[in-house]
Amino acid sequence: MRIVTAEQMKQIETNALSYSLSYERMMENAGSAAAALICQAGPVEGRCVTLFCGKGNNGGDGFVAARRLKEAGADVAVILTDGMPRTEQARAMYALLQQMDMEIREYEADPQFLTQRLAQTQILVDAIYGTGFHGTLDEKHQDICKLMNGLGVDLYALDLPSGVDTDTGAADPHAIRATFTVVFDSDKPATVLPAAAQYCGEVLLADIGIPEQAHQDIQQKYHLVTGETVFERLRPRPRESHKGAFGKLLIIGGCQRFMGAVSLASLAAMRSGVGYVTLASTKEVCRTVFPLIPEAVMLPLKQTSEGAISYDAMEPLKEALERATAVLIGNGLGTGEDACRIVYEVLQTAQCPVVVDADGLNVLSRRIDILQEAKAPVALTPHLMEFSRLTTLPVEQLAQDPLRMGLAFAEEHQVTLVLKGAYTNTITPQGQVCINTTGNAGLAKAGSGDVLAGIIGALAAQGHPIQDACACGVWLHGLAGDYAAQDLSQYGMLPRDVIDGLAKVFVDHGR
Repeated sequence: MRIVTAEQMKQIETNALSYSLSYERMMENAGSAAAALICQAGPVEGRCVTLFCGKGNNGGDGFVAARRLKEAGADVAVILTDGMPRTEQARAMYALLQQMDMEIREYEADPQFLTQRLAQTQILVDAIYGTGFHGTLDEKHQDICKLMNGLGVDLYALDLPSGVDTDTGAADPHAIRATFTVVFDSDKPATVLPAAAQYCGEVLLADIGIPEQAHQDIQQKYHLVTGETVFERLRPRPRESHKGAFGKLLIIGGCQRFMGAVSLASLAAMRSGVGYVTLASTKEVCRTVFPLIPEAVMLPLKQTSEGAISYDAMEPLKEALERATAVLIGNGLGTGEDACRIVYEVLQTAQCPVVVDADGLNVLSRRIDILQEAKAPVALTPHLMEFSRLTTLPVEQLAQDPLRMGLAFAEEHQVTLVLKGAYTNTITPQGQVCINTTGNAGLAKAGSGDVLAGIIGALAAQGHPIQDACACGVWLHGLAGDYAAQDLSQYGMLPRDVIDGLAKVFVDHGR
């Protein structure tokens, strides 16, 4: 699957000019392809089709589609949402449209006609913005979208539903909710991001004649994580394998108040194929957790008067760090002064990948600059509230555009970011976004994040690059959650059931 941003699509179109494909021809091909897909869904002859067309090139695509639908026998009307077309190509297509016997009206010019027309309409087409939208809809366009959404007929969006941001999938609350989205040439991030699925409906990919050579220099930034991509990396194990071949994960966390977090993280790690798990925690935590995870190695450490790991235990921790192939720190660690010093020193001294989760993130937010001193790859796994603390930005602001904010943060701090939420995605410091489609609302329970962190830590310990460990870990966690929901329901499933689901995922994929 090829996924390109709005800017990359413009470059592809520019590249296509070198192959004798004009902008007008691409517009003609796009509108014709959209009309053909509408006709394939069912006969349009005699049916009432109304197209809402904007002032840009998306409107031009709509003009071509209107002409082709009229030629197929449909009763077609075009509503100009923003007056006359402004681009050269769209004006050329509009001129051709005017030569046909067709109703063409401006949106606010004849309310009575519009009301009567929409009462008869059987198919709607949205050609207002396409990939040109970002921000929020103004009041006029909100009204247009609400009007179209309220008709209850098949609604086709050309390239993207109006009101949806191409690159992030962020949508205005009043954005078009399409039955079908006809996406041109390549998928766009919004057509594959689960967050935008409710707006895009069924996505139909339309070839508009751009040759493959026009895509060759485009570096894809968005990638859809699938079972194929995951298990290309998680290969079957050779029969002659031994435990030392699959890495050593050091988990640093746990305190008197929060013992369950490290228990879940440790068990999830062991279910994810790592050879050794060493749990470094207080004596009380190790003694309590050991019966639940006897396969793990316990490293009992000195504790503070509050029952958390003491900084005085740094020397044995450093020795364990030297043996580890990856570190997971933060689950149930606490946020006291000792915890802060431990997190900072681990980041400064670890020679292997470090995954920072939970309390580790809250500690890190007090001194985010310490990331510049990290000697090994670092992954952070925040939910939106933790991300707010890391960035010092309000949750409300982050929630409006989490992907764009995440991309900026990952690049600035050179970390891999697992941005958790209803839709969890992995963002790399190189500006790559790994899109995940697994998981369900049953994962919205305390402890789910600890399970995810354990999976990621285990994959990193086995030698997978940190970006792969994060992207594959998110996919595995989500699918195991889907298995748990299928067996136990989203209400009834628990994080420990997700760990059980992991084994089923591996069985089903021959691992």
